[in-house]
Amino acid sequence: MNSTKRKISLATALCLMTLTLAACGGAKDNNAAAANEANAANEAANTAATNSSDSNTDAAAPSEEPAKLEPVDLTYYFVNTPQQDLTTVEAELNKLVQPKINATIHLKLVDWGAYDEKMKLVNASGEPYDLAFTSTWTNNFYQGVSNGVFAPLDDLIAKYAPDTKAGVPDMFWNTVKVKGQTYGVPNFQQATAGYGYLIQKAIADKYSLDWKSVKSLSDLTPFLEKIKAGEKTLVPYGYSKQKDAFLLATPMFNMEALGDAKTPGSIYLNDSSLKVINQFESPEFKTFVYMMRDWYTKGYLRKDAATLKDNQADQKAGKNAIELGQIDLDTPTLEAAGLAPSGRMSNYNPDVPSYDYQFVKPLLTTDKAAATITAISANSPNKERAMMFINLLNTDPQIYNLISWGVEGKHYKKISDNRIETIKEGGYQLLSPWEFGNMTQSFFFEGDSKGAEVNGVGTQLWADLNRNATPSNALGFVFDFTPVKTEKANCDAVIDELYYALSTGSVDPDKYLPTFIDKLKKAGADKIVAEKQKQLDAWKAVQ
Repeated sequence: MNSTKRKISLATALCLMTLTLAACGGAKDNNAAAANEANAANEAANTAATNSSDSNTDAAAPSEEPAKLEPVDLTYYFVNTPQQDLTTVEAELNKLVQPKINATIHLKLVDWGAYDEKMKLVNASGEPYDLAFTSTWTNNFYQGVSNGVFAPLDDLIAKYAPDTKAGVPDMFWNTVKVKGQTYGVPNFQQATAGYGYLIQKAIADKYSLDWKSVKSLSDLTPFLEKIKAGEKTLVPYGYSKQKDAFLLATPMFNMEALGDAKTPGSIYLNDSSLKVINQFESPEFKTFVYMMRDWYTKGYLRKDAATLKDNQADQKAGKNAIELGQIDLDTPTLEAAGLAPSGRMSNYNPDVPSYDYQFVKPLLTTDKAAATITAISANSPNKERAMMFINLLNTDPQIYNLISWGVEGKHYKKISDNRIETIKEGGYQLLSPWEFGNMTQSFFFEGDSKGAEVNGVGTQLWADLNRNATPSNALGFVFDFTPVKTEKANCDAVIDELYYALSTGSVDPDKYLPTFIDKLKKAGADKIVAEKQKQLDAWKAVQ
């Protein structure tokens, strides 16, 4: 997820996705199919653009008049940093939502590091709620479908959210289908993912570091050595569980996760045979954990890295010299377009500009297309109204930008029609517009390069990004966890017990890596890998 996604018009954005779909077709030598996809996407773009232009009037309205709807309460769980002014935003949100669908929204914001466990408890207890943020990286969508915690949505979408359906390309909808049924509404955002790192500009300049020379994670080692020796107040490598290299950025290791990166069973990017392996038994993982052990013993990471759920305090204080990141548009790309990027570190601290560098080129994968989803609880007593609210998030820019950015004048100030500047101490600064719906509605903010909204510059950059992305050999494959849900739960427990100690270098891999692999096998890793291979082979046979 990239918190600096650019705003583009709905019609243009869908046309950009057409480029991506056409590229995928070309990769499979199926130009006729690609042309059909392109025509379908263009039709969707035109429909969605027309509907979106009316989103503040009748287009986003439910099929029943609000006055005829009984009042209901909707509980909405989502993840972010706790916000002091959440109740203010909730109150303003309800002023907009109640006249449209006669529903009162109760926002349940859970901290990044606690969200996954919180939702496991909520779902296991059967606690009634209505909507939740889900993904491939927290509150796992596919596991939730397997466990029966999310409601099937096809009929609800057809009746209450046709505009939302039209505004999102089929590629996204295909990733939220399990056994032919739709269980979530994808938040339309940039689907490609490139990876690299961020380095404080002042540090790179001070030590004359050749930051554009990095080709792999290990190339950062000499940088970290210099930073450790010369910068006593900085953390050389800013790690948190949310930015774990092997889980967040599996393409750095020439792999793609199938389902989610924590579950055994990945494929190599360059393997057209689609052979499924246990990535934790791979030579790449072994090399990685030994490198991290070296980094840890030399003091490049915080001593408590293995238990650090997020590092936003360090980010806001400007303490991290280097961080890993999903980087779609890096500093050289933006500079070549005539823009003056301040870097993503400046999103957290405007006094800490960074160089952002991508050394793994953009990929188009199923897990990224399904990286941000809104689902409706199977236990929700108000599924119809919940879908009406999802439709508002996806088609009403006023509602979308309120929940994304807060209240104008209190949480941000307008710079132009489509650019804002957030108020740092305003009490509501999520910086995550990708969480809530169709991102084509979003404002630009100070984290976006200046001028990106002028003359279509930002739009062209995203067009190029989509067009040049490499499609995964398994694009569109969705793993059904149901046959191995017990084994997955067992493996998740092993991951939580030992993985992060290994991936931060906090323990000796000579001792703990064999133990980790042995425990995964006893938990059922081999059965999961075999089931993934079975399903992947069946999927491949009909492509």
